[in-house]
Amino acid sequence: MTKNQDSMISYVLKYLSDKEKITEATIQDAVKLFLSIVPLNDSEQTEVIKELQARLQIDIDRGVYITAKDHKPWYADAKADIEPLFWERYVQYLQNECGWVPKVITEMDRFSDELMDLLGNPGQETGFSVRGLCIGNVQSGKTANYIALMNKAADAGYRVIILLTGTIEKLRKQTQQRVDEGFTGLDSKALTKDRDSVRVGVGLNDARVSGFAVTSTMSDFNTSSAQKIVGRLDAIHDPIVFVLKKNKSVLEKLERWLRVCNTTRTKKTIDLPMLLIDDEADNASINTKDKENPTAINAAIRKLLALFSKANYVGFTATPYANIFIDPETDDKMIAEDLFPRDFIYALKAPTNYIGADRIFLEGGDCSFMLHENDDCEEYLPIRHKSGAVPAGKLPESMLEAIAAFFLANAVRDLRGDVKSHRTMMINISRFIAVQEAITSQVDELVRTMLREIRNYYRAGEQAMEYDTFRLLRKTWDKYYAPMETIDFEWPDIQEALHAAVAAVEVRTINGGNASKYLNYDEYDKGLRLIAVGGLSLSRGLTLEGLCISYFYRNSQMYDTLMQMGRWFGYRSHYEDLCQIWMPATSMSWYAYITEATNELLSEVNRMKLLNMTPKDFGLCVRSDQAALMVTARNKMRSAQDYTMTLSLNGRVVETPFLDSTLQVEQDNLRATENLLSELQKAYPLEKDDAGLALKAPQFRNVKKDYIIEYLSTYNTHPLNFDFHAEDFVKILREDKGPDLDKWDVMIASGKGEERKLEGIPVRTVQRIFDYKAKQHAFQMSGKGSRLGSRDAGKGGLTSDTVEKIEKALHRIEPEKKNLSQADYFKTGIRRNPLLVIYPVQLKAEPGTEKEKLAQKAPVPLIGLSIGIPRVDGQEDKKYNYKINVVKWKELYEVEHGEDLDEQDSTIPEE
Repeated sequence: MTKNQDSMISYVLKYLSDKEKITEATIQDAVKLFLSIVPLNDSEQTEVIKELQARLQIDIDRGVYITAKDHKPWYADAKADIEPLFWERYVQYLQNECGWVPKVITEMDRFSDELMDLLGNPGQETGFSVRGLCIGNVQSGKTANYIALMNKAADAGYRVIILLTGTIEKLRKQTQQRVDEGFTGLDSKALTKDRDSVRVGVGLNDARVSGFAVTSTMSDFNTSSAQKIVGRLDAIHDPIVFVLKKNKSVLEKLERWLRVCNTTRTKKTIDLPMLLIDDEADNASINTKDKENPTAINAAIRKLLALFSKANYVGFTATPYANIFIDPETDDKMIAEDLFPRDFIYALKAPTNYIGADRIFLEGGDCSFMLHENDDCEEYLPIRHKSGAVPAGKLPESMLEAIAAFFLANAVRDLRGDVKSHRTMMINISRFIAVQEAITSQVDELVRTMLREIRNYYRAGEQAMEYDTFRLLRKTWDKYYAPMETIDFEWPDIQEALHAAVAAVEVRTINGGNASKYLNYDEYDKGLRLIAVGGLSLSRGLTLEGLCISYFYRNSQMYDTLMQMGRWFGYRSHYEDLCQIWMPATSMSWYAYITEATNELLSEVNRMKLLNMTPKDFGLCVRSDQAALMVTARNKMRSAQDYTMTLSLNGRVVETPFLDSTLQVEQDNLRATENLLSELQKAYPLEKDDAGLALKAPQFRNVKKDYIIEYLSTYNTHPLNFDFHAEDFVKILREDKGPDLDKWDVMIASGKGEERKLEGIPVRTVQRIFDYKAKQHAFQMSGKGSRLGSRDAGKGGLTSDTVEKIEKALHRIEPEKKNLSQADYFKTGIRRNPLLVIYPVQLKAEPGTEKEKLAQKAPVPLIGLSIGIPRVDGQEDKKYNYKINVVKWKELYEVEHGEDLDEQDSTIPEE
């Protein structure tokens, strides 16, 4: 973009910032309005309109959070007295310097408001200790989110901010620079100079406030520098920020300096409100030893928190598996409690322009075109190899294609006018530095050969095809890029542009020792064009600017490590169609599986929100039934337990004996049920009085499974119903191609309670005695027996003749059995439809008891379900394995053993 184009974009974004509905015509009119101020030719106008459309069509949903029951909201009331100087200049910076659109900034504003409210109130007289976790996505902009939080915290009165960035110095320096630009407004490497001469980022927008950085882009925490710059914390009126690596000696030095210089014999804590943000919170922060002897970094973080009377710990991670397995009951008086997020978990949502795992790896993802297999790499370098391994022979064909694709992507981006942008290719196939250097040497030799041939023959027209480089490039072009409708260029255009586009390409090994030196994007005003060969340093935290080609051949089997290796996740504005990823076929299936497991974990957070639960009240679990994969490192799951859930599609009945006591959930379930019944009445006869039916309850027969799928997709199942996961039924029904589950019967159970109407259908409610699980907001049917249904319900959808046949068959199998269960009617193999029973439940209790008060307060009806599946020969049970945290294990114990491990009150929470 030219300077005039950038100016036009800035004018239009400001002009449209308060418009709710923005169309293509709206954007075109706005551009025309400013043409007299910023002249553009026709092609420049077209590019500007495309850019504005891309930015203004970004959407983002609100995040979901769960919080502690004793949390007291404070931030909304406090905002009236807060002058948002830090926040407003950050907004200006995001708009003017970073090109953020109002919609995304507004959502960040909401998120940071909600997160501020979950922290302690810095103005209160009493102390507090908060533990929380924010779950984002890999490469999705977590840094911008926590810098937003830092700005609002500074406005609200927080005086000390400690930011932990991971274990790599390059990442710490990257983050320090972002903090300089987005929070302090001062260049930290030049703080000894006059402040007006070193202003950067937000500092150029408003110099009335600034943060005070003790660390810099040049060095981590240093005691002598801290003493010289700060002295005592209470002598500085600006908010003070420390940006640190998670390194034992660094953290211990900071804790020692804070304790020695800022506490006294009589006052052991520091009274200034403190916010500690732990980026990559699942990395290094987790205690992988026992409770009594925690790891050094974990202990150091806990000591830092204990040093402040008003302390907040907020972890940020895209891979929260290790964090939810922290034992919530760890509380060492010498070190303070562990980092389990007892106070809140916040699940961030990514904007629609974010390219994440769902879009790449799940079926139907619009970015699945990026994926290509590279199993031929095994002959070049086995996926399992030792540090002394030597890559064999020439580079594999898949890597040649990947390098060629990088060259072509550079040419297309130049032709699109994106000349000064950074471009990166990643090669991550070994964790050993010596092996990485050997690969770098071979790749560099190939690249230099290709560059020579391109320089000599790129203007030779068809004659260039006599050379290997051009044959490889043309073959790759025809295979991956020529078929794309989004690319408007022909091969002659590409060939002509190649030399200028790739002449500056460099090949470098990137590891912990040299990342600071070689990933120096800021030193390249015209854009760095880099092929980065590495391992660990390319696997977590570091941002590879303009990453468009990824070549990945690694054998990590842990969810968190694999997801963090996915540097290809992120934002790829104007070049997502050029991005390509090579990886083993097995890895593709692993990423798809991990994505589904992660989505299930996040859905649990959503469910907890609906139920007004907290992390300490309600357990979390991560699906783990891929034998080849581990959720996280074993030493991070010391408190985790194994649990297997069996979802049977063969002669069983499963039901929902736990019904939500949360009003909103019950209203949603009632609404979903009435929607189902409305649709069924349009398509099927209501068979209530047919003399041939075994039961007289309202029934629909031979219902297409699509209706069942839609209903179960909208029904909120209480998580304590361990054997009834509506989402699992939905998945199985969608995947099933056979005839056995195509047609269903649907019955509304009838009892002896009050008469009600469900979508015009008169029913009598089913009365059930119950227990109340206060912490989980659940009514448990029939006391400890946990039963919802009745024996006769298994006859739903059947004629009297079919019931007689089934009962005779059961008598032959078990002649002594007198009382048949609901499930017995699905075991014989006699042909019948699967059955969905809807239970309109009315709670029942002894008069004059506390339970009677609960029953009177509960909605009528509550909606429970049961599903019966007839036995089908050859149909196997579906088993799902989970890793569950301590709280989840306690819930299972309570339900399965019929006893409570914790005291519970007996009040339904107010809505």
